[in-house]
Amino acid sequence: MLFMVTNRRVINGEYGDEEKPNKKFEYQYSYNKKKRGQDKFEMSGKKGFEVALLAELNRLKEEDNVTTPKVGIYLHGYNNDYQDSIDEIYDLEQSLYKVYDHYPVIVGFSWPSSGKTPYYLSDREEVRDSIGAFTRFLLDINNLATSNERDCFSTTFCIAHSMGNYLLRKGMEYLSDHLGSPAGRLLFDETVLLAPDIASKDIELDGKGKYIASFSRRVHVYYSKYDRALKASSIKRFGENRLGRHGANNYDNLPNNVIAVDAKKYANKESISGYKDRTKEQVSVHSSHRYHANILSDVVQVLSSIDRNQIEGREPVSSEGLQIPNHYRLV
Repeated sequence: MLFMVTNRRVINGEYGDEEKPNKKFEYQYSYNKKKRGQDKFEMSGKKGFEVALLAELNRLKEEDNVTTPKVGIYLHGYNNDYQDSIDEIYDLEQSLYKVYDHYPVIVGFSWPSSGKTPYYLSDREEVRDSIGAFTRFLLDINNLATSNERDCFSTTFCIAHSMGNYLLRKGMEYLSDHLGSPAGRLLFDETVLLAPDIASKDIELDGKGKYIASFSRRVHVYYSKYDRALKASSIKRFGENRLGRHGANNYDNLPNNVIAVDAKKYANKESISGYKDRTKEQVSVHSSHRYHANILSDVVQVLSSIDRNQIEGREPVSSEGLQIPNHYRLV
């Protein structure tokens, strides 16, 4: 089942590329499952959202015999308008359904990206202006999980793509200001960073993204040197290595719960050829992590919390005969 949260302001009757004022955002539910362009969330409101979310978790357990349903938050990257953000969670739901044989619960967070490729820098400003709303949403999710902790039988994950990782990085940082260092129940069981458009050093122990690891039981980073979109991003960010293209700078300095996965064998132009998205357009290398069967197979095993060394289709990366800590490649 799909849900949406958005801080996009309504302009001329449509969700546009400007944020709501005062860090406001809207909860949306009751997805009508109509064809693209006519599909929408027909209801809104925090209380109804929470009731619908908990009802779906109970339905999965009681009717579909899903012992431990999964609830995931998805953060899109740049160059996505509101319809695109729906398309991405729709495609992700369909991909995961093929593996789980039931529809997982996915909550998209649609921040006001313009949906236009040349507007990278303006999107960067919009995602920065969305941090307050996203942090408030994280606080709500944390409170919802805490208040239902005794009866909670679900597991949680977060998937962030591209520039959505910057939103996640800053949101976790601000969340720590409110909650302090997490103790006991973590916010996410599994966090997946796909083609992350943040600095390679951010994910290290002393990096700006350290709170991603602090609020997650485990973090997986998927990167590919063939990601030309992140090559352009690196130029715009003064030549600094991007995590989604280079991986970590120093694997000896990663938190123990952070694992980097080199996906270049499948995240490349030749291997992704023929994969189509919901609009029947060819999937780009930058988006391949959400579509390529072999990459998705690894991601699904991660979301199932299989031990890092037991996940099929990967091997440890070695240097001079020694395994590099927390570093794997897809095979």
